[in-house]
Amino acid sequence: MLPSAIVGAVAGGGEISATGALRVFIGVAAVVALSLVATARPFYRVQRIPAVGAFISGGWAAIAVGLILGRHVLNVVDRDVLLDVRPLIMIALGWIGVIVGMQGRWEILRRVPPALWRWTALDALLSAILSATIAAFVMGEWLHPDHRSLDWVLPPVLMLACCMIGWAPETRSIRVAHTPKAGRLALLLQSGAGLSAMAAIVLFGITYRLTGRDELGRMDFTIAENASKALIALVVAALLGLGGRFMLQRADRSRPDALTVFIGVVAISAGVAATLRFSPLFGSMLVGVVVANLTGPRVRDFERFIMGAEHAVALLFYLLAGVLLEPAIGLWGAILVAAFVLIRIAVKPFAMQRSLAAHAAELPARSVLYAASIRQSPIAIAIAVGLILSEASTLHRRLLTVVVLVGLISELLPYLVSLRQRRSLAAAAAELPAMERP
Repeated sequence: MLPSAIVGAVAGGGEISATGALRVFIGVAAVVALSLVATARPFYRVQRIPAVGAFISGGWAAIAVGLILGRHVLNVVDRDVLLDVRPLIMIALGWIGVIVGMQGRWEILRRVPPALWRWTALDALLSAILSATIAAFVMGEWLHPDHRSLDWVLPPVLMLACCMIGWAPETRSIRVAHTPKAGRLALLLQSGAGLSAMAAIVLFGITYRLTGRDELGRMDFTIAENASKALIALVVAALLGLGGRFMLQRADRSRPDALTVFIGVVAISAGVAATLRFSPLFGSMLVGVVVANLTGPRVRDFERFIMGAEHAVALLFYLLAGVLLEPAIGLWGAILVAAFVLIRIAVKPFAMQRSLAAHAAELPARSVLYAASIRQSPIAIAIAVGLILSEASTLHRRLLTVVVLVGLISELLPYLVSLRQRRSLAAAAAELPAMERP
């Protein structure tokens, strides 16, 4: 995807200047260097350093490289060229959707404790309502006067509300004491993040369909039509899941054949979703849920194969997000960033502690893991890019920048909290001997 965009960015007149060639060389070198570093064995050891892990785990290095490659720095990758290859980006979104959907296996979901369901629901409800309220007010002031109507305000508001749901599942970069209680809390964080990601995609998939506009810019909403197309999406997901299982059995253990089957299933599900005007994330997630609930050795091998490529797909998607960024968000964009960060700080730990209060004896009394839910879910980047695919406006690119900035700030907050806790404990330990002296 990126190499074709690089070629498209410099091949307009068939010639390329020395400066342009240098920019292309630097851009390609940056992508290759990022790929080599991300796949190197020492890199995984470096990620154990909390400061580095806090920056790397959210894909911020890849986003930074994408921003450098974009028009605001090197201008090597033309974002308009990227948007011309929407089918490829939709397949990437579909890949992410399938990975999230594979967490919806019934035998796992039925064992989820009620407290985790309450936590996920409370977090989604509070986060979505508060963020949508603030976003509606800001959009009413930020948008052009001609676009301050429900038809134009509702899509970005609902997208931002979906991005605020959930939290990041990664806990290795947070330095905590390895105790059984801390292990239970980390497991709850990881499991709840998966449930929240599914909830965010479902909400975005539904609202993506409901907030579509016609050629005149008016919202096109019909209950019967939306219900029928949602039913078609469910039927297609079931058929693709069953067909994929049959083809996997025919592929046996051949990795190339399994990859071909998977890309075909994802491409068809993303294409059908786009035709029905649903998000590719939503349609492919349904396929992932169907596949996860099918039995058979080939299905389990297929699941492990797809999950193994998760890191590479995420890296590519973060690069794409960096290219599409529009840094000039202005005053109202900065207000959105500040408001959403404050919501995450106030709402996320509250929902977590309130929902898990009944199990306080089984969990650590004090831990930086309680602040880990502040971190933004990685699925938020995919949701924001999905909105750009539906309408590649400057506003939507600025909203992607808002989502990225909120994610970056919220990623660093738990690390700062852990630093403060360690310093407090060190100071208390240093004072203890002096207090015990006669």
